[in-house]
Amino acid sequence: MTKWKELTGEERYQVVEMALAGKAEVAELCRTFEMSRQTLYRAMDKASKGAAEALEPKLPGRKSQPLSEQKVSELQKDKSRLEKELKHMTQRYEVAKTILELERKIAKGESLPGETPRGKKVVRRLRRKRRT
Repeated sequence: MTKWKELTGEERYQVVEMALAGKAEVAELCRTFEMSRQTLYRAMDKASKGAAEALEPKLPGRKSQPLSEQKVSELQKDKSRLEKELKHMTQRYEVAKTILELERKIAKGESLPGETPRGKKVVRRLRRKRRT
């Protein structure tokens, strides 16, 4: 003897069909599958509603994506766009920082990368040449 709780959905539907078709009495089915009448009547009601819902006319074509999937897709696109923007802004920041460092070196009279180091004598000579 199998209990109602142990039946699969297909097996439960067969029990409901037996009750609806009158092939077996409700009391007998309840005793056989160890369930209450209320449980069987609920199952019969769910089966009837499910059948009616399945037969409702529907619009032709593909089903639209559930709202949550659309939201996830939009958020992934936004994330990708923001990551690209962050990378770009980081590069711009690094360039600006480098330019600022170079300007500070120039202001202090230090040599720039790639230039020959300018000692005090070289700077003095350069100034003398400009005067003449």
